[in-house]
Amino acid sequence: MGYGIWAYSGSMTQHLPAAVVREAKTNADGEAFAVFFRLAWLESGPAAPGFAGASDEVIAELTVPAAIRRRMGGPDQRLFLAWERDIVVGFASSRRITDVTVELAGIIVLRSAAGRGVGSALVDAAIGSARIDGYETMKVRTETSNQLALEFYRGRGFTGGVSAVEVVEGTPRVVAL
Repeated sequence: MGYGIWAYSGSMTQHLPAAVVREAKTNADGEAFAVFFRLAWLESGPAAPGFAGASDEVIAELTVPAAIRRRMGGPDQRLFLAWERDIVVGFASSRRITDVTVELAGIIVLRSAAGRGVGSALVDAAIGSARIDGYETMKVRTETSNQLALEFYRGRGFTGGVSAVEVVEGTPRVVAL
């Protein structure tokens, strides 16, 4: 019997566990999402990928309770929140496209939580929920210039390369589908 010697080359610093992800279902979840979304907007601003064409007014419209409630509850639409202690540090949403296809319609992680597996945990939750709901395919769209997002999605198993031009708030942008 042979033996091999393996060396751990990762960081020896304490690894923080990934955030706890759960589906948003309550008014308190909705309020926590609104606080998170405004904070993510303040951290990133209108030039950030994913916020292209947004303004303070658009963010205000997206964070009113009625708009948030429309994103909660499925299976046609779901909202997932990533929590660290009592703070939302990321979100993902999914929405039904067809009887067999669901779209990962949005995902944002606070910069302060980036690199800790929050985005991966959110995608895993959305994919798991879609499987339980009987969907066969999940699609995602992102700006083709957003290399970080493209690499993230490829690393999570998404494939593609089809692109299209969408107009958001009067600004054309090329997106990968």
